[in-house]
Amino acid sequence: MIVKMKKIYVVVLDSFREQALLKLRDMGLVHVDFERDRSSEAVNSLIAKKALFERALLTLSQIKNKPGTAQSTPYRFSEAEKTARRIAAIQEDLKRLEDEREKIRRDLSIFAPWGDFDPALVEELGEKGVPLRFFQLSNKQFNALPENIAYLTINATKDATFIIVADFDGTASQCVPTEPFIFPKRSMSGLATDLEKNNVYADNLKNELASLTSQTPLLTHGLDELTAILEFESVNASMGTEDRFAYLSGYIPVDKLEYIRKEAAKMNWALLVRDPQDHEMPPTLIKNPKWVEVIQPLFRFLDTTPGYREFDVSLIFLCFLSLFTAMIIGDAGYGMIFLGLTLFMRMKLKQAPPQAFILLAVLSISTMVWGVITGTWFGSKTLGEIPLLKALVIPEIASLGPKDTTAMIEQLCFVIGMTQLTIGLLISFVRKMPSLAAIAELGWFLILCCMYFVARYFVLGVPLHSATIPLFAAGFTLVLFFSEQKGGNIAKGVLYGILWSPMKFLNSVSMFADLVSYIRLFAVGLATVAVAQSFNVIASRFEGLGGAIAAALILLLAHTFNMAMALLAVIVHGVRLNMLEFGGKVGMEWSGYAYNPFRKKGL
Repeated sequence: MIVKMKKIYVVVLDSFREQALLKLRDMGLVHVDFERDRSSEAVNSLIAKKALFERALLTLSQIKNKPGTAQSTPYRFSEAEKTARRIAAIQEDLKRLEDEREKIRRDLSIFAPWGDFDPALVEELGEKGVPLRFFQLSNKQFNALPENIAYLTINATKDATFIIVADFDGTASQCVPTEPFIFPKRSMSGLATDLEKNNVYADNLKNELASLTSQTPLLTHGLDELTAILEFESVNASMGTEDRFAYLSGYIPVDKLEYIRKEAAKMNWALLVRDPQDHEMPPTLIKNPKWVEVIQPLFRFLDTTPGYREFDVSLIFLCFLSLFTAMIIGDAGYGMIFLGLTLFMRMKLKQAPPQAFILLAVLSISTMVWGVITGTWFGSKTLGEIPLLKALVIPEIASLGPKDTTAMIEQLCFVIGMTQLTIGLLISFVRKMPSLAAIAELGWFLILCCMYFVARYFVLGVPLHSATIPLFAAGFTLVLFFSEQKGGNIAKGVLYGILWSPMKFLNSVSMFADLVSYIRLFAVGLATVAVAQSFNVIASRFEGLGGAIAAALILLLAHTFNMAMALLAVIVHGVRLNMLEFGGKVGMEWSGYAYNPFRKKGL
């Protein structure tokens, strides 16, 4: 359930604002409402330092060839900052060296056709009265040279000729149909030496950078401290001031209200408490039994939070996601592998929060159960015929049985969709009560029943039920009459509903599409089984020892690929049915943000 919040205002003497903030941070209950600009000189400085630490940690994380683990420096923030600045300086030097190397390589490529000589000697000859000009000519330009020009050919390629002209009187070079060639200041050998020194220096810097990977814990601790200080200073900067007083506003769970009132009295704070207004959007805090909270890691992964005034669908989401996962993967063997991997990861990551592993275990076990009752074990008919396993199969929904169970499973998909969408409409009905608009949800339910019969007709070939048209007519009438009732004039609401009738009709068609969407549970599950069967058939054609090895390799790679695709399908299809089709009926917009109280973090 979504915990009710209260809006609070804390007023203190400005001279005691830091003391008050320290107390609020220790309490860790108030989600601060940043109503003012959080910028200040201290905040901007801390943001810059935080960015410095983040870049340093990112740089170290990208180093592939890390040396053996070394002892990290004992933590002091000054040492952490010094390390972060050194990493930044190394990065700047490496960037500068790379730019210099690029320029040297470019100069070497320019020099190459002329051979190795020292440009300083050319300048010296010019000062002694022997001015030399260097030209790179195309074939057309070379053939057009005047006959009276004396030159020396240095090199010739397919596309160009390289010549030297002695320009004693200053007129010879003017007769050449191109500009003189300008050389770098260094010779080829000098540039090569510079490049080698550059590479050595860059390698030394890279080695130093690699050695600094041992300081990752130091930087991480420093970043945590900076984050805590930055949050404190941001809250401090956001506090309003009036005369000798400072104040801030925020949100607090209702069940913590008495505690903060007692603490405020002890600290001599002024405290104002009120209910959030309609235009305000409090943070969302969800509290459920531990067995329901296992769905929260998925919500965090998807970065979705219900709005404060929306409905907590955690329990329904968990139940239907377990069913959807089971039907989409649909293989008991795959479920066993997923469960084994989950237990293995849990043993390896003992310090990690348990919720994600519990969720994975629940989804794996539900997959195993569905695979057992449908007789699906790695897509193999042979395994499914084992007497003990065969006795557990429900023939009407068996995947590999002698009967065609397609129609039964498709019918089951429609029943599941009908059930979940009905729950969504019922929730919406209850939330809208006692408004007349709630009656429109009953109309949508009648339309849903109509679309159930229509879906069976088009997909399964079942004749239309005689109540189909009356259900649609009654439901559509209720929608037109009550969907736009806003608590004012009833006749006006009916008029608006009629004016919006084309859109309501399209929404009715959308109801059909939502229901038919659940057929994907059958389609994707069938595809998973079919792919497994196909590779089993391919592997069965190999003979001999070599064939057995090849078959084992094919089965390993094929089933691994099939499991990966099945997991992706759970995210794409299983989560979508909950988030969109079901969430749309509940009125979910997932527009909330999580309750994040002002407290110490990471220290």
